[in-house]
Amino acid sequence: MRPLRWTACLAALLVAALALSGLAQTPSSTWIRGIEIPSLSPFTVSFRFANQGETALSGIRGTVTLSDQRGQIIEVYAIAPFSVLPGESVTIDASSRWEFQQPGMFLAEISLEVGVATPISNLLGFRILPILLPLEIPPPRPGEGLYTVYQEPVNWGLVRIAAPEAWGISHGREDVVVAVIDSGIDYSTDVPQLAESMWTNPGEIPDNGIDDDRNGYVDDVHGWDFRDGDNSSLVGTALHWHGTFVAGIIAARPGDVPIAGVAPGVRIMDVRFLDLRNQFMTSDWRTFAESIDYAVDNGAHIINLSVFANGRPPSYFEQALSRAVSRGVIIVGISGNTGAVGVQYPGKYDSVHATAATTESDLLASFSTRGNEVELCAPGENVTSFIPGGGTSTRSGTSFAAPHVSGVLALILSAHPGLSPAQAFDVLSRTLIDLGPSGFDSSFGHGLIDAYEALLEAED
Repeated sequence: MRPLRWTACLAALLVAALALSGLAQTPSSTWIRGIEIPSLSPFTVSFRFANQGETALSGIRGTVTLSDQRGQIIEVYAIAPFSVLPGESVTIDASSRWEFQQPGMFLAEISLEVGVATPISNLLGFRILPILLPLEIPPPRPGEGLYTVYQEPVNWGLVRIAAPEAWGISHGREDVVVAVIDSGIDYSTDVPQLAESMWTNPGEIPDNGIDDDRNGYVDDVHGWDFRDGDNSSLVGTALHWHGTFVAGIIAARPGDVPIAGVAPGVRIMDVRFLDLRNQFMTSDWRTFAESIDYAVDNGAHIINLSVFANGRPPSYFEQALSRAVSRGVIIVGISGNTGAVGVQYPGKYDSVHATAATTESDLLASFSTRGNEVELCAPGENVTSFIPGGGTSTRSGTSFAAPHVSGVLALILSAHPGLSPAQAFDVLSRTLIDLGPSGFDSSFGHGLIDAYEALLEAED
């Protein structure tokens, strides 16, 4: 049976799926029912097959055909041969080689050859929706009443630190602000999942050319570009991908692309400091210190510093860090990417929580710098996030471990607004998963972050 040529009309989709669900069930001694889609990555269809006859059926073969709502075939893949004894029913899983996470309405057709002239088949009309945030009321979307599957995060780090489970307690509150001091963020309409996550300065009227809040920065609606000395990373010096990537890990909203941040309900303050090569010069230390002061003065609760320096910073930079901590701001930094011993500045400072990078197998990433200043670790190898222009990429570095930590801290502050930032970090520390040798070590610090356990701990 070939998939029907559906119109785009939802009513036609529903009628077709329901009307066809009982067709072609011959011979009458066999049937296909209970079609489900347990996974989108890889795309997997599960179904029940029953042999109600008196003869064993062996070598049953078949295909899964995935089509869009217009009837265009997206993929056809084989179902591995299986056998069924008389009177037996079995559950069969059939997986593609690929993931399929495109939002929309689709049709999955199961077709089986059971040793008779006419194959048997059954259909499932279904829809795919963006990653589910369980505490939000989902907006109305086409396909109400269809079997629904939600996208699965492509960033393995989210799953490893139990962020989806933590979302059952909090997705993050918009009054919790994480400053990303980095190479700038693409929050244009090209990256709508980040545009929705940006901090908006409540004291500033956009584009009126006036410093309404009198903080010394004109029209700093979403932050400040210290590289160009203006109010937006979207103009002037070209963006390096790094800052956008980091911001996506922290707070990207669910959308058409199966990416979400650790804390998709919080807000990101864009504080651009690095140049188009993702670098800075020794002459930039004063500006770096100013960027930290800006974040603190404008209400950031957490500063994400996915930045390292090859030498010791000047004392006035260390003083800027100390001012931030004295005002209750958490500074999350990185150990570095040398793969050797010797945590790099500013992660080497006591005021900065140096983060090491782990692999999907909970090993220390080969590039992750070790040292006694390492406090904790987080996923940092083969992490997937956004890049400027709306594309996605998979990258590795301690730079991408730190934003996982910043995101979890933001969730703790969101779920328990009575906690100070220092108390939030204490909660995080008590719930770390010990990796490597028992207790503290210079590779993993005190352990791997766990968002769900941290939020549970904060409730006690």
